[in-house]
Amino acid sequence: MKKLILLIILWLICMNLFPQDSVTFGKYRKFTSTILGGEVTYLEHLPYGYEKSDKTYPVVFMMNGQNIAQFANDGATLDNLAGQRIPDMILIGISNTGVADTYWSCPNDSGQVQGGKTFCAFIKDELVPEIEKNYRTNGYRILAGQSNTGVFVMYNFLFYPEVFNAYSIASPMFGWCPDFFLNKTKSFLKDYPGLSKKLYISYGDLDYVQVLKPMNDFKEVLKEAPKNLLWKVDLIGNASHVPFSTLNNALLFFFSGCTMNAERRKLGVPEIKAHFETLSKEYGFTVNPKSGVLFDMAFDLGDEQKTDQAIELMKYLISLYPDSEVYYYFLGWFLQKNGDVVSAKKNYNNALIVNPDYDPAKAALKKLNN
Repeated sequence: MKKLILLIILWLICMNLFPQDSVTFGKYRKFTSTILGGEVTYLEHLPYGYEKSDKTYPVVFMMNGQNIAQFANDGATLDNLAGQRIPDMILIGISNTGVADTYWSCPNDSGQVQGGKTFCAFIKDELVPEIEKNYRTNGYRILAGQSNTGVFVMYNFLFYPEVFNAYSIASPMFGWCPDFFLNKTKSFLKDYPGLSKKLYISYGDLDYVQVLKPMNDFKEVLKEAPKNLLWKVDLIGNASHVPFSTLNNALLFFFSGCTMNAERRKLGVPEIKAHFETLSKEYGFTVNPKSGVLFDMAFDLGDEQKTDQAIELMKYLISLYPDSEVYYYFLGWFLQKNGDVVSAKKNYNNALIVNPDYDPAKAALKKLNN
């Protein structure tokens, strides 16, 4: 049986390995900003299957999108985690060049933060509407920044908390104006006792002094945060400025409840449904367990000779992901194993409705009909 599963997995992989002329990881888009006074460029990276679905998605707005290595790293992070750990997401990389290079978020000599204030208005009044007009979004937004743009992300959190749900910051250079951010954070946390947001900050033990020196004081301030502000500050060992693991760690923190860990894998279908219904209410959009995880869980149950439970889990899996011939086939296989040949045939035929060329289902039906 395990050999058959391996062959099917290899077949699915090979279906996606036809030669390509090039590898495209994102596309450039442009629009004109009235607030910034010129053309702004951003990069898009869409989740797998976006074009063929009608789903809506959360959006990660990443600063410094002109840094292709950072953009590719963050896009790959979303793709990798979406397989088992987090919801599928859209990545938008804002190119902070030209008129968009105006996000400086420390006060000037007169105490004004003109750059940060203007750029926050641009994001709120122009960029977010632009993205929501052109993509299928669900209203859940994450803002990510690094170094100086990480300072901007913190400024946005403190002064425009209504725009984003969560914030990922790598190596913020608070040292440029430490008193400004410490004092504002103190007053902000007192002024918003009911604040419900998520904040993740990381920095390296080999980071710049402008990051390292103010961080301990900043962490002490965050300890006074209201209970619904979920925050974490990570010191990454053997890492320098802007640890590349930042978005990975942030997303696992923001969506920790989505992981089917060892304890959750012991739950029955009703308990799994209830857990994800609670998560969906928390996030404000539908969150489901990942298909591959449920599939693995079903086979673990089968290996433990818990066929009835495996069948129940496979039916739940298909109710969430009805477009896979593989899932119908293996539901049929479990049903056949359990002695329900009629239902097994029905699911083998369902597999062929999804994919008329699916050979394992053809072979199973042929064997049953002989």
